[in-house]
Amino acid sequence: MYKIGEMSKLCGLPVKTLRYYDQLGLLAPDRIDPFTGYRYYSASKTGVCYKIIALKELGFSLDEIKKQLDACSGEEVLGLIDVQTEKLKNSIRMAESRLRRIEEMKAFITEGDSKMYDFVITSAEGIRAAYIRDVFKTKQAAQEALSALADSLPSGIVGKRRLIINHETEYKEIDLDLAVCVEITGKLPPDLGAEERHIGFGGETASVICGPDDTGRAYAFIEKQINELPAQIVGAFYEIMYDDGTVELKVPVCRLSDGRVRGDDEPFADFENDPEMIGKWHFLDCVPCREQFLYGHPKFSDGHGDIWLKDIYFMPGGLSSWIISGWTKGAFMTRFNYPAHTYRHGLSIEQTGGKTLMFVEMKDDYERISHGGRPEIYVYEKVSDRVFDPDEIGIKDEVNYPYIEDTEVLGTWNTVGFTQRPEDFDPSDKKEYDLFVRGIEFQPEGRAVYRFNRENAPFYSLEWTKGMLLDKRQLTNSAYDLKKAGGREYLFVQWKTGDYIFGGRKPSYYVFERQI
Repeated sequence: MYKIGEMSKLCGLPVKTLRYYDQLGLLAPDRIDPFTGYRYYSASKTGVCYKIIALKELGFSLDEIKKQLDACSGEEVLGLIDVQTEKLKNSIRMAESRLRRIEEMKAFITEGDSKMYDFVITSAEGIRAAYIRDVFKTKQAAQEALSALADSLPSGIVGKRRLIINHETEYKEIDLDLAVCVEITGKLPPDLGAEERHIGFGGETASVICGPDDTGRAYAFIEKQINELPAQIVGAFYEIMYDDGTVELKVPVCRLSDGRVRGDDEPFADFENDPEMIGKWHFLDCVPCREQFLYGHPKFSDGHGDIWLKDIYFMPGGLSSWIISGWTKGAFMTRFNYPAHTYRHGLSIEQTGGKTLMFVEMKDDYERISHGGRPEIYVYEKVSDRVFDPDEIGIKDEVNYPYIEDTEVLGTWNTVGFTQRPEDFDPSDKKEYDLFVRGIEFQPEGRAVYRFNRENAPFYSLEWTKGMLLDKRQLTNSAYDLKKAGGREYLFVQWKTGDYIFGGRKPSYYVFERQI
């Protein structure tokens, strides 16, 4: 047995620290002399002490160390280690982000660039303003409308700031969805063609200060800083113009946390019917916030190619339909991604200009949502009130084609990649893929077999003819094509799953290389 002073020398820890560890239940002595109060430690306690020291050096808090020491199983310890690993990785990312910003500031200074921005995230008070929203042909046309609005207002109520709210989500030079606003300090007169609005920023906003001729560069700078934080843009950009020509560029943001903060959502406790939901809904747009949507002026590009749920069908009684595992008034559930996650998506239905629109808080990005990010807003228009039979739902391709021989494709092919479009495939990109399909074999007389990486689905048989794979169970035909890239031959095959059949999404492509 060692007295506390001797234990202190053995472990290299002050006596005061050993007493503190005892109070926390981290390192209790084996015996305390009832007369002298001396603490005595066995030799085995030095191992516990060294473990505490080692874990502290790895960044674990004393509370986390206690949980590890109290853990009853290896799985519990591994879970705690995984949490700490994620924290350390995020700390590294944050440090790397700060280093990049320091290097950028250094480059600005050393290269003599006077256009260096100070990037900050703060809360901001709202602005009361005269407001006009329109689709302007150019930014200059919006500036002219802004000046005209300011000139039309009584001078006694005009404030010091003017604003342009940019509702676009991508860079554009023509047909811009903008709102022009002039700060007001008094009541807005009627019949001016403008409405009175309180421009509220809500939560935190990222901001930079720039000159009137430098907003384009400031946009690029602020977006880059937000991505590196990391944070998420959750609203429109605001260009606030002051009397001296200074422009403050602001955008609402949501900071993403270091560790995962959200798991799967809970299912509905009860079903509440909403006849207005029943029927078919078609995708219109995807925007960061509700206010950025403008009917007839979609912000989402690429012809819906990246939308995984282009059409939604709600069945009576809250019944499921493909990826929608259930619904109730004001929300529906989905389960998707790999590994699968359960999401609850809130929604609201509005009547606008004779149209029935549904605004869905879509949790389509698990990586962002699990770190405290906000859902995007998917907007759908109701296209039918009819109650659909499950057999009616989904795309059904023509699959009755005669067999045409194609000797070039015969043989076994192994998966080497997955891409949205064949022209996007880069054979030099050697990143690891955790993909469902391991390979495909084209056999004579029109038989093909997919080989999978999952134990519960080792293979899947289908038919083929020249240029197409024919799945007569799922009723899909998937085009294939042989292409050369980087001096090698690759086989590109459309991958038509539920995203295509039920969601209406454009199919992606598996990329295969012939097995030698």
